[in-house]
Amino acid sequence: MAQANINLSVGKNNFSKSKVYNNIYENVQEIDNSDGFVNVLSVSSTKAANNVSSITAVCVYNQSNVGVELQFVYQEWLNNSNTDEKNSVDLGGGATALRYATMLLPAGEFIYLPNGRICGYNEDASAANATSISNVAPDSNEYTVVDASGANEAIDGSETGIDVDDVAFYKRGDLIRIDDEIMEVTALSAADGAGTLTVIRGTHGSTATTHDITDDIRLPFFNAYNNYDKYSVAQTNKTGKFKAMNFFGYARTADRIADGLVAGSVAFKFYSQGYQELGLSGITPNTNTGLAASTTYQFTIAVDGGSAYDLDVTTDSSNTNFGGKNGLLNKIQDVFDQQYYTSGNLFEKRVTVGIVDGDVRFTSGSHLSTSAIALGDSGGGDTDIFGVGRITAFANIESAVAAKLPDDTLFNKETYEENPNIGAFMYDDGAGNLIGAGSGTVNYETGAIDFTSFPNAEFVVSATYLSAHSGGVNVSVVNAKNHLSSIGARSTNQKLNAIVKVIALN
Repeated sequence: MAQANINLSVGKNNFSKSKVYNNIYENVQEIDNSDGFVNVLSVSSTKAANNVSSITAVCVYNQSNVGVELQFVYQEWLNNSNTDEKNSVDLGGGATALRYATMLLPAGEFIYLPNGRICGYNEDASAANATSISNVAPDSNEYTVVDASGANEAIDGSETGIDVDDVAFYKRGDLIRIDDEIMEVTALSAADGAGTLTVIRGTHGSTATTHDITDDIRLPFFNAYNNYDKYSVAQTNKTGKFKAMNFFGYARTADRIADGLVAGSVAFKFYSQGYQELGLSGITPNTNTGLAASTTYQFTIAVDGGSAYDLDVTTDSSNTNFGGKNGLLNKIQDVFDQQYYTSGNLFEKRVTVGIVDGDVRFTSGSHLSTSAIALGDSGGGDTDIFGVGRITAFANIESAVAAKLPDDTLFNKETYEENPNIGAFMYDDGAGNLIGAGSGTVNYETGAIDFTSFPNAEFVVSATYLSAHSGGVNVSVVNAKNHLSSIGARSTNQKLNAIVKVIALN
């Protein structure tokens, strides 16, 4: 492990990057003027001299007094109906997907790359934009079918080797679902084609059992912080946490080409909370309710589509204001907080009451699509709170506001401009971190996500995949390389050699 600090000052502009890297590769190489390039860095999964597995950052420095020519070798791609694939062209010595870019590096100069994700593209178009989903709700089944023909043999209740038609669809660490059993994939027998998944049976509250040869193999995306059957939709739990081992079934391919997500393309948008207001104005904590002291009043409240709860609240003997320690709203909130832990219509249903813009608002604690508040009068012989003092008559209270997804953009009435509604999204920074309306991580190769955001929240997702820049670093799969293959160098001077220094971080 090593700390690397990169600083650049240009006029009044200062740029800096500080990061801890696992490995630092350094190579100082003397090079001559021959037409062929001297390899100063290769990127490969093979362990060998001058080889690194990937580049998180690289600096090439011409530490001589002679000019240098650098060569960058990478793969070229093309678009085929929003699915990127290699572009092979016969350059005179047979078809190849490799391309070569060169640049001159004067004496004493250096070039810095923040990563090695470089590829060619055969048209004037984006190599990162292929197939996209926009504001898509995860399937309510909480899984997608990977193999409708099932495993290649019937499965008994204890075997840990699951034979499948194509292991390329699966990743180590995946969860799979057959019937109602969840299994964790710990190993794959091959990179692609027919093979065997080594699994742990009966995880996440499921039971290991027998399965027929025709039973579907599914990629599940339930909240893995809980049992597989805890929720009926993909949602965060009561602490706001969510985890899945794939990106809701998207971005998996049979040949691992353009497999995974495009870094920087991921966005989540969460439902707002349902609420209902009384229809008051100018209310402050010090406003008197007009209710009688030491008197019990009643109303009903239904939360998130559940049955109504009859709520009794007794006013304080001296404080009949809306706010304050023993004010009306605090007493109502105390009931909500108590009932959250009590078996009944409000069990584990969070509700808050407070003053918003001069009105009294009852707000659901969930961010589900079903988040809702429905107030009602008590009826019967109870002392109804509506129509007493400052409290609005029930017939005149505001209509309930249902949960909804925020808009993607905000409209400026003065400039007539549409701008992204940044605050509505949790999104990735291109380096695997989720930020904004939540925090967590995303794995671009597997699609695995792990984040914390609003409690009990449903969401929609956006992302791009099937592009040349999809997935993690790929330097080994033939025809699917999305990373520099090598860097070469040569002196531009016929009479003098040059010296270059390469520092690669990963």
